[in-house]
Amino acid sequence: MSLASLLGLTTRDTGECIIKIGGSEFSEFYQNLQTTTITLKRRDSSEASLTFSMLRDAQGRWPLAEDPRIRTWAQVEIVVVFGDVEEPFFSGYIREISTDVPETGSIASVTLNCQDIFAAMDRNCKKVTWDEGRDSLDIIREVIAPYGLSLDTDLSSMPIDNTHQNKTDYRFIREFAEEKKYEWYLRDTSSGLRQLYFGPPRSTADSSLPKLMIHAGKATNCLTFNVVYDGYQPDSIRTSTAPLTGAEIEQNNSVPDLELFGSQSADSSNSGLDDFSWCLPPGSGNNAEQANSNAKGQANARSFKLKASGRLDGTVYGSLLLPGKVVSVGGTGNNNGKWYVDTAVHSFDSTGYFVNFELIRNAAAGDESSNDEHILAGIL
Repeated sequence: MSLASLLGLTTRDTGECIIKIGGSEFSEFYQNLQTTTITLKRRDSSEASLTFSMLRDAQGRWPLAEDPRIRTWAQVEIVVVFGDVEEPFFSGYIREISTDVPETGSIASVTLNCQDIFAAMDRNCKKVTWDEGRDSLDIIREVIAPYGLSLDTDLSSMPIDNTHQNKTDYRFIREFAEEKKYEWYLRDTSSGLRQLYFGPPRSTADSSLPKLMIHAGKATNCLTFNVVYDGYQPDSIRTSTAPLTGAEIEQNNSVPDLELFGSQSADSSNSGLDDFSWCLPPGSGNNAEQANSNAKGQANARSFKLKASGRLDGTVYGSLLLPGKVVSVGGTGNNNGKWYVDTAVHSFDSTGYFVNFELIRNAAAGDESSNDEHILAGIL
């Protein structure tokens, strides 16, 4: 936390986080806050971990641990400040409270492990038979509405065979998403809305994020950047389904249809070897539409053969690096250009604000080629 906030001033530092527990800002205990870590994914829950130091008072009590707001299932909100803008970052519930009291001394610690609103969707197993022929996106909208969520998707419809639910709402939606390798994550918006994104990667979106700057002198915001290129991933996925009539098995070969993130594809079509194609296990019966939809999702997921990991100075970067977004990278030669944010772990402590990230892409070469676009062009 900043000195300004500790002194009760109204200004806040860039990269500072505001924490609310039980609906009120937890400002009286900011001086106890040691670390704040938020883990974001483009598939599944976001999680937050808040660790506080804790002092025993003259009466032998532990004021922080005994604060009535510190309880499981208390609501938690985290907002990050960038200049004059407060960005909603995380909202959910305290899932677990861990207290560590040492053998000697008067300093202990309390860690609050939190999960986003998916936690509230995983409390009650429901047995529902949805209307036959109903579009599954409408079913998802009905499932998430009681939790104050709206659906954000680029899909117009989604084929499905089984419309029986005998599980929690969270696991019901997860089953849909995992079958098709779709993204599914929760995001808070600046307008106060909470949305579930459900659908394929948004690879065609223009990057609204600042550029990751590597080895760029004073403009550097990315501290490390490491790339792994996994060639042992198929270029297409085959499916076989039983026909409605006749005896001939229907076969289909699905190839990725995501926009290329660079100038050279990461597939192995120029290897001189046989086509690299794997089979999707049977499971869709005679529903060719659903089988092909599942295969397309698998093909798109497998096309991300490059993975980059690194560490970002969040204060210098000045924005939230969020999974499911396109970001541009410069200063890495062949790995320049567009990448897709897969995961991001945001950490706030006394040393600053840093982000450990993983990026993915389906291109073996980037598209940042001209000298005037090069990250060092202005200083060489």
